[in-house]
Amino acid sequence: MSATRIVLTEQDRETVRAALPAVRRTSPEAAAIIGRLLRATAEPAGPGTAAFASVREVAAAFAVTEQTVRNWVDRGWLPGSRRVGRGPRRIPRSVLASAEALAQPRPPAPDLRPAEVDAILSSPRRRVAK
Repeated sequence: MSATRIVLTEQDRETVRAALPAVRRTSPEAAAIIGRLLRATAEPAGPGTAAFASVREVAAAFAVTEQTVRNWVDRGWLPGSRRVGRGPRRIPRSVLASAEALAQPRPPAPDLRPAEVDAILSSPRRRVAK
């Protein structure tokens, strides 16, 4: 089963909102489902919401499980925060750019002669600027 994104126009949204009280009187369960569908099809509201990615989005970008992303945030390996201890983690969308950068192909490693490898391994790690 493939997931499809439902897009509602603002007019569709207003029509559903107007019909919701009548549905609620006859079937509260159906009204609750319709309310959840309206929230699920809503676009992110404002710059505060769009600035953060969900754990699911980050997991998909890095091709790891959601629990791995939670662990990374808890250990401080990824920037993120929570509201008042519990609740969903708020991960900056800039993290997704890191995933895109990691997915880029890397240039091939240079072909080094054994003498060059020995020189690299024996040289100090930092060079002092003159």
